[in-house]
Amino acid sequence: MIARINPNAAELAGAVAEAARSVLDTMFFAEAETCAPPSPEQQNSMLGVSVRFDGGVRGEFLIAIDPHAAAVLSAAFLGLDKSDVSAAEIGQVMCETANMICGAALSRIEAEDHMRLETPSLTDAASAFARGGYVQEFFVTPDGNIATGVRLSA
Repeated sequence: MIARINPNAAELAGAVAEAARSVLDTMFFAEAETCAPPSPEQQNSMLGVSVRFDGGVRGEFLIAIDPHAAAVLSAAFLGLDKSDVSAAEIGQVMCETANMICGAALSRIEAEDHMRLETPSLTDAASAFARGGYVQEFFVTPDGNIATGVRLSA
């Protein structure tokens, strides 16, 4: 039986912030700084990805990425020119981005338990964030905004 842990909002936010900065720097050669939330209009146009997880903690990780930033990050990850990256490749890379950030954040709050991450899926992150219950962190890169959120469930 897996013992459940109960991280507080500050621990979740800190883990996501560290994980996002590390993954974006290491895998995409992109600097990300925390920032104020993007406007609702900006959030509505963002590409969203959801990852559900279970183990020492259970819940969902969301990421929403500005379309321009998603294209630039995908190109950097794939080693291609931005104009050579297809919409399908952007979606796949953003799903992998969510997977990497989620896994890295969870390992920061509970490294000893086995964690299971479901396959990431594209989603309407703005609608999910609007429902509430997420500990959110916001980042800005030279190419656009990124919003993240973690919601734990029982």
